Amino acid sequence: MSWLIEFAAAAEKTDTLAGKPDHKEILAAGLLGEVGGVLAEFKKNKREGPAYPLYKERLVDEVGDTLWYFVRLADVDAPGLLSTLPLGAWGDAGDGSARNLSLGAAAGRVLEAVQRSSQDGLRTALLDTWQCLRAVAAVAGVELEAASRLNRDKIASRWQTEKKPHALFDEASPEQEQLPRLFTIDFIERGTPERPQILLRYKDINIGDRITDNIADPDGYRYHDIFHFAYAVYLGWSPVLRSLLRSKRKSDRLADENQDGARAAIIEEAISAIVFSRAKRVGFFEKLQQVDYDLLKSIQEFTKGYEVAVVPVWQWEEAILEGFRAFRQLKELKGGRVTLHLNARQLIVERLR
Repeated sequence: MSWLIEFAAAAEKTDTLAGKPDHKEILAAGLLGEVGGVLAEFKKNKREGPAYPLYKERLVDEVGDTLWYFVRLADVDAPGLLSTLPLGAWGDAGDGSARNLSLGAAAGRVLEAVQRSSQDGLRTALLDTWQCLRAVAAVAGVELEAASRLNRDKIASRWQTEKKPHALFDEASPEQEQLPRLFTIDFIERGTPERPQILLRYKDINIGDRITDNIADPDGYRYHDIFHFAYAVYLGWSPVLRSLLRSKRKSDRLADENQDGARAAIIEEAISAIVFSRAKRVGFFEKLQQVDYDLLKSIQEFTKGYEVAVVPVWQWEEAILEGFRAFRQLKELKGGRVTLHLNARQLIVERLR
């Protein structure tokens, strides 16, 4: 069985659009959109040159997404086509700009054929798209099979059917250097109605600094430590919480310096702030069950080089959604007692008694 047929079988299992009345139309539009992403990467590389170091990585990602929509549409509306397609390397790469334009035009014809319900036209347009994609990949030095493997890895990270969370990162550490597996922290609101502050108490001791919203238009950011707690529970990772609880892994010099150090904590704070900024625009995720994938990809980019980089995307999504669920509860209650159960992956908010 060819890698393309295997990839098509895997893509079918992850097609969340299947069953929709406009399934083919969505797939065709998706194909054109991803081809546009491929062309955009070529454009950025031409414009930015060496100042755009992510070019090859992003291009391979876009090619992989293009392949996904291509094989799904071929399977759904051009049965048997995939088994006839040539898989060998394209011969003459030729002019890159001309190849790009040809790919865009071919994808446009695919969309037109679907719109006109032209079966023969669709098969021809898909074949043209495949040949143009092979040529464009040759120009860029991208292996289509490698792009398909990376796409499968990405989909598995984002939409795993069996969600088994990554192990806690400090399981092998001495107990005194582990994040506590079950504990509570109180969020106590103080200050004035005009300038409320949050105080954290752990084992009857104040930890951290008193925090305000630090913005002219109050938005509840004073409760943002709950996001660090959510990262600890759902990712097993939070340099910020390790610092607050004095549970850095001092017996492991590399972990202490690199994974639990100031730079890692700064990155965690940056992620928290960026996600919060996006969350404000969507009602703090109150009515949503998913997080924008582009945001999740940005987080992955931030965490490269750190232990949490191996965590699948779906865990980040869960940490964000559960963190904001707890955030909304704390904001409504104007404080609360938060229980962190790391082994059970639970974050529970209760009213302060």
